[in-house]
Amino acid sequence: MKLQRYIHGLIVVAATACLLAMSNPAVADASLVREQKTVVINGVGETWRLEWQATPLSVCGADDVETALACPCSGFAYGEAGKLSLVRARPGATAERLELTPHFKGNEVPGAGGLAVLQRWRPIPAMIHSEDDDWRHASDFNFLKRVQARVPSELMRIADYNHDGRASEFLLQVGNKPCGKHMLVLVGVSRFNPQLHLFASAEAPDTPLVLGSRAWEAVRKSIKPDRVVEWSCADHTSAVESTVTVAVHGGVFHVQREDRPCPQEGFEGDDR
Repeated sequence: MKLQRYIHGLIVVAATACLLAMSNPAVADASLVREQKTVVINGVGETWRLEWQATPLSVCGADDVETALACPCSGFAYGEAGKLSLVRARPGATAERLELTPHFKGNEVPGAGGLAVLQRWRPIPAMIHSEDDDWRHASDFNFLKRVQARVPSELMRIADYNHDGRASEFLLQVGNKPCGKHMLVLVGVSRFNPQLHLFASAEAPDTPLVLGSRAWEAVRKSIKPDRVVEWSCADHTSAVESTVTVAVHGGVFHVQREDRPCPQEGFEGDDR
């Protein structure tokens, strides 16, 4: 009888734990957590997690280095694809979940079929006098295992991009422009919107702001307007130079884009 009561007790405990896990989105399957960070907001530590809905697929994989290191896979090699969410757990509050997969659609994402793509392991590119780059070792019998043994790439690099006085956002690559120009959105919370969201501009408040990495870096460094060339005359025989100027006022992004015709005399396009 004692053994039966003991077994019954174990079953009850297991069932209770299972119900709690299903009812609490803050509890995650560790195998589906791509990255987890502690973010301090107003002196309180929160847990932010990038989570896959199911086991992700390989994209721009290390089993095909020639494809993985080509321009379309830049920033995504060696990557994974699936349905992706950002989950925020904090003391005394219901967990938040922000679906990220829809924001990859409409951008140039390699082989994803409408899914989100994240880099899993960072490639070692070809460099002068380097004996360790992936091009040299792609044919090694244990190359794939060596790649999978690398530390996963850091994705949530928390910083204060909107200059509201607290670091509570990070960049997420959602696509590429030729050749390998990373296009990113800003994800997080702000003093003016305390819920998880994608940041927008004052000019298009209902559309997530998508900028290249150079423009975002300029914004992070200064609130002053900074004109950044997004597409130059020497790029893919373009007849137009495209620039973007971003400024931050009161935590809000203000964006101006401008296209200027390239000089025709003496100009020879570069098809790199």
